[in-house]
Amino acid sequence: MSGKPAARLGDSSSCPKTGHGNNPIASGSPDVFFDGLPAARAGDSTGCGSTLSSNLVPNVLINGKPAATLGSLGDHGSVVIGGSGTVIIGTSHTPSPFVPPEPLNIATSAHAMLASPALPQRSAIPMARAWQEEPGGLAPLGLEEEDEEEELGDQPQQLERQAITLRIGVFFDGTGNNAANSAIGAQCRAPALGLDEQEALAMVQRCEAHHLDPDSSYANDVSNIWRLYDLYPNDSGQALPARTNNASLRVYVTGIGTTTGEPDTLFPGQVFGQGATGVLAKVAEGITLLAEALVDFKDENPEHLLARLELDIFGFSRGAAAARHFANQVLLRERGPLGEMRQAGKLGVTRSFDWRNDVAVNFIGLFDTVAAIGGWDDWGDPSDDVNGGIDLHLAPDAARQVVHLVARDEYRRNFALNQVSPPHREIVLPGAHSDLGGGYQPLCRERLYPIRPRSNWVSRTTTPSNTLAYQQAQQDTELARQADLLHPHDRTAQLGTDVWEHFMPSSGGRGDQMKYVLEAPYLERRVYGHLSRVYLRVMHTLAVEAGVPLDFIDEQDSKLSLPAELVPISGKLLAWARSGNGALDMEEERLLRQRYIHLSANWNAAAGRGGSLLDVVFVNAPAERGRARHADRPQEKKR
Repeated sequence: MSGKPAARLGDSSSCPKTGHGNNPIASGSPDVFFDGLPAARAGDSTGCGSTLSSNLVPNVLINGKPAATLGSLGDHGSVVIGGSGTVIIGTSHTPSPFVPPEPLNIATSAHAMLASPALPQRSAIPMARAWQEEPGGLAPLGLEEEDEEEELGDQPQQLERQAITLRIGVFFDGTGNNAANSAIGAQCRAPALGLDEQEALAMVQRCEAHHLDPDSSYANDVSNIWRLYDLYPNDSGQALPARTNNASLRVYVTGIGTTTGEPDTLFPGQVFGQGATGVLAKVAEGITLLAEALVDFKDENPEHLLARLELDIFGFSRGAAAARHFANQVLLRERGPLGEMRQAGKLGVTRSFDWRNDVAVNFIGLFDTVAAIGGWDDWGDPSDDVNGGIDLHLAPDAARQVVHLVARDEYRRNFALNQVSPPHREIVLPGAHSDLGGGYQPLCRERLYPIRPRSNWVSRTTTPSNTLAYQQAQQDTELARQADLLHPHDRTAQLGTDVWEHFMPSSGGRGDQMKYVLEAPYLERRVYGHLSRVYLRVMHTLAVEAGVPLDFIDEQDSKLSLPAELVPISGKLLAWARSGNGALDMEEERLLRQRYIHLSANWNAAAGRGGSLLDVVFVNAPAERGRARHADRPQEKKR
């Protein structure tokens, strides 16, 4: 038979059954990958339920099953219409035009698509080059520039090393997000059943210093940054086969204001994005971790030399700001941290290695960039665009593709958005900041003041309901009710007017006869954290379509799966992110508003650093005129 493009997870098939249309291949090999995607085999299914069963390649077995290719058939009569542009299976190969897949027909097969919602369609975006020289080419031993003459003179015959393309994913978590601390917090929340007295005491000592604060990294769930990191391939800790010419590594950087196993750093880390756990410090940590990964890889694989270095970079919140700054450090190439690693002997490269052509940023995936840097030069204002030397600008050629998912329903004053500019993609999606990037627990109870409290300074004998503040607060409560935030099935939900009084300390003067009366709408309801799982799928799909070698999302994993009511919404939002087509209907918007979108902007008060009334802060206060958006402006660069 003549060679045909290999079929993979996510490649399209066309089904003749009514209403089925085009669907992606929905399963594949767990350990054989073509272009970073699992290979399709006999018995693998498509999104419409068809099983690949004929027109396979009987003499090419993957996990003991015949390989599927372009043109393979399913038991519905479906035919595979997409395949690899680089991997050909067959006894011979006659070049022919590559047949691209058709886009998913969301209207007729949304449910089928969402049975495997993270599966991508192949796009016209160029894949990362798998090799700079000839595939499988060997590089002379010791041809790092400073050693060439000495080694060539000492050896009568050159030994050979395998040249390799190394792909590295670097993941910057958001402010207050730390996967290890989340795991510790989860242990602390678990019932201590079956423990004796000393075991229980040990758990108390371990937990009490960290988990009591509901806003700490120990109380958060893991973010989408960690989940993507967990799906990125990792070849560290092992020696590669001698003739391997591609490998992957991954690096995770904990969120701003956090240190693994330690209490969070509120000031200046989480509040101002500065200091030892600030944005620039986390970039430096990322560079250090990258250098360590490269050294370990070099030590584990002394017979390999680096011919090409490719990076995929992800970030959320201030971690997205760190990701952008980190990308610009990478793009300094030999004049930046990578050059320093090379000079320090941490990079063993081939003689043909070229800094301009052989260092590339493939994909930058950002969740709602919020730099929010406060310092002396802006009087500690995190809402402006003064960012203390952080280089946020992503030039048009900074990466092969940049995707920025932006929270439509985020409007806190201290969460100003740092945009990206064309040709990079900025996609606005329903939800607040952490509804996109993750970190909310699967179920939480919101207890908050959605509208600024009203107050009057009145006589101590005045009944609160007789004040102007009370009348205004009643109007505010009605306004909040019109926002339709309570789900009818949430029997514990409530919205009413809260009234309280504040008496000044006695001073012996006229003020002793007065009091403050404060009134405000008070909201209490259950909110679920599963919307971030939708946006995990959105980023995952866009990244895989751009060639990022992510593993598939396990729909059977309870920590990743979607509630049934979110499945059609996920399909529509994925279609919107991919093509700009489609919209949610009124009932779907209502469902998100009542059950899944957190009300991040509110007037709940917190004690400041000093702990006095003068230090009370409203860190989540809404912006008066809507969320500030700062344009992506170029900075002076050494590129």
